[in-house]
Amino acid sequence: MFNRLFLQIKKITPLKYQWILEHDGFRRYFANTGWMFAGQMVVLATSFFIGAWLARYLGPTNYGIINYALAFSGLFSFVASLGVDAILVRELVKTPEKRDVLMGTSFAMKLIGGLIALVLVTVAAFSFEASSLNRLLIIVFSFGFIVQAFNVISSFFQARVEAKYNSRVQIIANLISAALKIIFILSRLSLIYLMIIFMADIIWQSILWWQSYRQQGFKASQWRFSKYLASKIWSGSSLLMLSSAAAYIIYRVDQVMIGNILNEAAVGIYAVATKCVEVWYFIPVIISASLLPAIINANKSDKNNYCTRLKHLYVLMLILATMIALATTIFAQSLVFWIFGQEYLQSVAILQIYTWSSVGLFLALAMNQSLLTENKLKTIFFSNLGAMIINVILNLYLIKHIGLNGAAWATLITYSLLPLFMWTGKSNKQKKIK
Repeated sequence: MFNRLFLQIKKITPLKYQWILEHDGFRRYFANTGWMFAGQMVVLATSFFIGAWLARYLGPTNYGIINYALAFSGLFSFVASLGVDAILVRELVKTPEKRDVLMGTSFAMKLIGGLIALVLVTVAAFSFEASSLNRLLIIVFSFGFIVQAFNVISSFFQARVEAKYNSRVQIIANLISAALKIIFILSRLSLIYLMIIFMADIIWQSILWWQSYRQQGFKASQWRFSKYLASKIWSGSSLLMLSSAAAYIIYRVDQVMIGNILNEAAVGIYAVATKCVEVWYFIPVIISASLLPAIINANKSDKNNYCTRLKHLYVLMLILATMIALATTIFAQSLVFWIFGQEYLQSVAILQIYTWSSVGLFLALAMNQSLLTENKLKTIFFSNLGAMIINVILNLYLIKHIGLNGAAWATLITYSLLPLFMWTGKSNKQKKIK
């Protein structure tokens, strides 16, 4: 499929630039990124419109309850991941011959992390959540933390620049989930069944990843655990885990705070605005993830080429984010009305503010890759920690004083500062080295 697309692009490219297209590395990463985009486009299109149907069916209050439960449990997802994924990709690129021990050790670490996360979520739900329904929804979804240990296979395919396998898994799992959600809506089932479907999404993906891994001739039975390697991975991933915690708090704490300060219906209104923006977040994630192996290799072999690639990546992110934010601002009212319905028109003003936070986020995600490549994990951690503290303080103040728009402004300000924190941390460290 992508070979045909590549040939069409080559036909319209001036001759003096065609040497770039003919480079093996370019063709490989073009196909890899293409598969990632294709997979995410199918997944996001399905998820977005099924999600809109769910929002219309549930109404602001019930939709808010579901999003509150997802956000609450998600605050503990960093424990389940242990920050292992990014380290695993980097190590698989550097030392592919250690595949089985890297996979086995990472799988065991994530399995333990998932069990710990489930326990912590359960304790937190009974300690801080008064609603028995909310507690039940939070705990049910959190069982998925255990199964997501199989995500290590996704990291394996990412390191090998073979995104088509991950894309297939995502598409099939998403179609299963979409069918189940349609059955939920048509059967008019209770919210607990919907949360079970959300949790089961992780199970489908895990089963499909395991099958893909086996079909490529690899065996999970050959995975081995190494205490020494676990200690080595943990020494790097612990900071990434804490960074992920801070990043997720920035990403979702606004909905948890809205639910506590205002009400569930307000969470539903706000969630619609965030969904309209988050549908585009796959772009920086895919581009960064697809190019990470190339960036790591360039950093090892050619520093000038490495810097050039990073500059091009930053410019690309800035342009894409600005175009998306501008279009969303202009068409916000039509988007909310036609897709989610009149009940959610309050989301329009929130959306027009919140969408501009994607500019800072796109840049931050790209810069995160360079910091990871250079092993500047402390810079990543302290940047996210500083942004998280600012975000929590802004949300506490602004939600109380200007409501839902305040939460949107808190996110915009935070994500605008995050790339600045990363750049400052990186520059200061370089000065100290000199």
